[in-house]
Amino acid sequence: MSYKRFAAATLAALFVSELLATVLHGFLLANDYAPFYGSLLRGGAGDDGPSWQMLFLPVAHLSFAGALVWVYTRVGLTGSLLAQGLKLGFVGWLIGQVPLWLVWYAEQPWPGALVVKQLGLELVSTLLIGITIALFGQRHEARSASYSSA
Repeated sequence: MSYKRFAAATLAALFVSELLATVLHGFLLANDYAPFYGSLLRGGAGDDGPSWQMLFLPVAHLSFAGALVWVYTRVGLTGSLLAQGLKLGFVGWLIGQVPLWLVWYAEQPWPGALVVKQLGLELVSTLLIGITIALFGQRHEARSASYSSA
């Protein structure tokens, strides 16, 4: 994969990751998180605004997206682009999201039902990120084969 395609796939995955994180954690899980603002979570509705530590969120998403693109370039995923993206997303979920949320659950008093929601929503999110990477980072052979069969 060229550097230009690597960068495009990483930026597209970062955009999707940021968008989905905002929807999932900012809206869908907002009511579940409400009791934890000020104790387990920084900030909240009554604060002066988010803490400076929130700047680490895009950095974390960028590192995850870049690492998944790197994995995509090194692992020989087979099947259609959709199948490749789903496989990549599932691997990303297993090595990224599952350990993160289970460690937090082990160390902090999160309700079990919330962790199940987080893991389920993060699975969907990571699958979509994987599909994005497969579409933007598709291998030259995959593009050639799809054009020649048309």
